[in-house]
Amino acid sequence: MALSAHLTLKNSLKLSPNIEQSVTLLKSNEIEIELLIYDFLSKNPYLHLDDSEKINLNYSARSIESNEENISEKSIYGLSLKDYLLNNLFDLGLDYEDELLARLIVDYIDDNGYLTKDYEFFISELALDTIQANKKIESIILKLNNISSPGIGARNLQECLKLQLDQFIQNQIVLDSKKIIENHLVELANKNFKKIAKDFKCSVNHIIECNEFIVSLNPKPGLAYLSSDTSQFITPDIIIKNNGNEFNISLQNNYESLKLFNLNKEQINDKEAYNQAKWFIKNLNYRKINIIRVVNFIFTHHKDFLKGNILKSPLNIKTVANELQIHESTVSRIVNNKFVETPHGIFDLKYFFLNKVNNNSNKTILDKIRTIIKNEDKFKPFSDSEIHLTLGKENITISRRTIAKYREQLGILPASKRKKGA
Repeated sequence: MALSAHLTLKNSLKLSPNIEQSVTLLKSNEIEIELLIYDFLSKNPYLHLDDSEKINLNYSARSIESNEENISEKSIYGLSLKDYLLNNLFDLGLDYEDELLARLIVDYIDDNGYLTKDYEFFISELALDTIQANKKIESIILKLNNISSPGIGARNLQECLKLQLDQFIQNQIVLDSKKIIENHLVELANKNFKKIAKDFKCSVNHIIECNEFIVSLNPKPGLAYLSSDTSQFITPDIIIKNNGNEFNISLQNNYESLKLFNLNKEQINDKEAYNQAKWFIKNLNYRKINIIRVVNFIFTHHKDFLKGNILKSPLNIKTVANELQIHESTVSRIVNNKFVETPHGIFDLKYFFLNKVNNNSNKTILDKIRTIIKNEDKFKPFSDSEIHLTLGKENITISRRTIAKYREQLGILPASKRKKGA
């Protein structure tokens, strides 16, 4: 009997637990951080809160104690599904046109997580190449699944369940469950296991096992997030105050009261847990330092805003990253899902990342839209999405919905009604 050895080289990137924790803390907002600290304190014996300098964990304690057995993702994220997807698009590394398609797809995902338009709609809206378009849309939906929950972006229940099944090891139960979902969903709903077993030429017990597996899936994965029309109280992460000609930046909570127990080597029974506690403190400090650095740069650039609520010059993530010599993804994680309290009110931190649209008056943008439509092919008029793409090429980024609103203000009909002969 001959023995043979095979060596396979595979490129893969796996973050260490400590780096992964750092990324999680960096992109977490004030409420999420409190929940993470509360959770870590409950599991790690080497961290404690200094009684002389308590941090405010009341929110977390109330949330967990009042609903300990029913904490869903929405308790953690505090975002609608659409906001969550848009906040995490940067991590997908999409080029401009793919990002435009992704944003349009997200715009048509409902609170249950389902895509409310067929692929043909997106192909038509963005004038995509039909041959490659379906694969491109499927690829983007799979990527959206990877940054959210399996099943997001499905067009129907069958597709939703199949997307979830793709996450499992493809054993016989999973493979047969896919076939049942594709061909026997009605019989399954009516618990007609004998008929399904007869078609599959297998035992009824096997079909019952498949059924138990299928009913464990989530038919509405989007409900794990807040409804898009849910109103919620905004807790600012950063506070900025004018101090004469200068401004002071502080975090809502510095978590300075979270400390390691002062122990000698003999008192440390679990060295791994002790090191995890040290890393947690280190990662919190890393988060604090980099948030302060980024926010300080933003408002050094936007000094006029603090004086008179005026945004004058454009700013983007790449500029901040280059100036501070940190990665663009780090800046993106800091900016996403965080709010800043200023002398003029509370703002989403992303509000201060301008592109040229913010330097244009509404009248200028209206004029541009009017000109684009005036010069269009009357037999093939521009859709709102195509106008969106055209403006994007001029570095003017506004949402497709805003374009539709501006078009209506101009008294211009939608593309389908502007088409010559329509």
